[in-house]
Amino acid sequence: MKFASIDIGSNAIRLLFCNVYDRDGEILFKKEELIRVPIRLGEDAFTIGKISNEKKSTLLKAMHAFKLLIDVNEPIAYRACATSAMRDSSNANEIIDSIRNVCGIEVEVIDGGTEAF
Repeated sequence: MKFASIDIGSNAIRLLFCNVYDRDGEILFKKEELIRVPIRLGEDAFTIGKISNEKKSTLLKAMHAFKLLIDVNEPIAYRACATSAMRDSSNANEIIDSIRNVCGIEVEVIDGGTEAF
């Protein structure tokens, strides 16, 4: 079974495709592909407290590309999570709404504990 995940981090966003196998009761994960785009959202979030329009535009383009790759690869499920840069951005809700409306991707902003896990 193929799954995908999107990590919207402070330095880069990543799209991971992973195959998951059950081999005699043991669950195995095999990375198929990892795509990384260094947008550096933290530069804005940690200095001016919000994500600039320029970085928002770049993020939306990358997320649109990720959605197209997800559609082509047909994983059975995927999850998109955002970490500290989004937690610290005053305009995070606006950006998450834009990602949903433009790309059709639901983004979950996770807390620090979940991120560390």
